[in-house]
Amino acid sequence: MSRGDVAGKKWFAVRTQPNREHRAKHQLDQQQFRTFLPLIEKSVCHARKVRQVRSALFPGYLFVELDLSRDQWRCINSTYGVSCLVMAGERPAIIPAGVIELIIDMSESNGLVDFTPDLQPGMRVQMVSGPLSGLIGQLNRCDARGRVEVLLEVMGQEIRVTSNAKALMPA
Repeated sequence: MSRGDVAGKKWFAVRTQPNREHRAKHQLDQQQFRTFLPLIEKSVCHARKVRQVRSALFPGYLFVELDLSRDQWRCINSTYGVSCLVMAGERPAIIPAGVIELIIDMSESNGLVDFTPDLQPGMRVQMVSGPLSGLIGQLNRCDARGRVEVLLEVMGQEIRVTSNAKALMPA
């Protein structure tokens, strides 16, 4: 790897200890590193209760921006919550330019990445989760809270189904 490859700030992947992404991010932030932990919101069912939780988009990983020629990056490996920097030989592996920036652009200020597609009434949509997964129908309406009504044809009958917008994708 030439010196030109490492000059300037670039993004690198950090492997975290199991379920320690938030702790590793906090510790790296305390050391003045710029970090990014993309999060998604998902439903978790426990004891017949469903709740929304935020979890890492890439479980076991977060990202740190470094200038390898200026930053003291080796201390990252001994940071609480971190397993190691993802390496390519003797140096950390560089994430291609634009990849992390694209995810940052798709995320809110709290790191929550929103993959909800832009849905419009009248569109043909496919259910991608739940018991009706795979069925195709027509989007009837959607509201600001992310609830949608879809007209599905099931066994020759047209039925109205209310669901979360995240359970759909354009067909």
